[in-house]
Amino acid sequence: MRDSYRISWKELYLWVLIESEKEKLTGLIQAVEHAIARRAQELLNSPDDHEERSEMAAANAALLSLKTHKLGWPAVSARDGLRVR
Repeated sequence: MRDSYRISWKELYLWVLIESEKEKLTGLIQAVEHAIARRAQELLNSPDDHEERSEMAAANAALLSLKTHKLGWPAVSARDGLRVR
């Protein structure tokens, strides 16, 4: 595999959606979050790509839900990061 090759955040996200093993899911979620952050940095000064930014926001919300419901992490609000009961 070449060093310049990176799996897109979208591909990693699709893998998360089909993974059922908790240990693998945790690592995949972390990889997707890093890939989304990296892509967001790439788009930082771009006036376009509103659709991809929306997709990344939706994916982040879904990842938070997976962490809470599938992995048993404490529930937090995506908006403010505060614990929700």
